[in-house]
Order: sequence, then structure tokens, then C-alpha cells
Amino acid sequence: MTVLGISQPYAGLRLTSRPETPLRVKGDGSRKIAVTVHVTECGKVPRNAGLPFLDVTLRNTRAKEAHSYILGARYARDLSTALEVACGNDFQ
Repeated sequence: MTVLGISQPYAGLRLTSRPETPLRVKGDGSRKIAVTVHVTECGKVPRNAGLPFLDVTLRNTRAKEAHSYILGARYARDLSTALEVACGNDFQ
């Protein structure tokens, strides 16, 4: 299977991953992927991330599919805290 891309819905944020996409994952295996969120425009990021999700596009020999994953309350809390630190008073 190939992970073609990882993205998120907020206009003021950009994601990078290590290893970079596209990346291969063995059918019976797993891979750790570190995702880093970069703030590109504070005025376009949410003050409270609520239920943030990641969109992951996968491909195998038969199909290409997009999946959305809600990462839970801990991720939402950590993301909101990080955005507050990064943007401070720049929130709209």
C-alpha cells in the first residue's frame, strides 16, 4: 500500500510528514509517520480546533481511497494550545 498524501482542512495550516509522502507500507506491516503542523496564516486558523481530522489518501494495486481520521480529544487540545502559542493575539 502507498500513502499518497496527508492533509487537513484548515486554510491557515500546512502539514509535512516524515517520512515524506508518497511512502510505501507493507501489507502486513505498519509505519510510524511524524506529522508536523505549520501555521501559515493565523487569521485563518480556528481558535478552538474542536474535532480536527487528518485526510489520508491511500492506494493499492486495485484502488485509490481517501479516508478522514478524527484523532481525538487529546490531539484537539494539544493543537488548540499550540495554535494559541503560535498565534497569540493574532486570532480573528
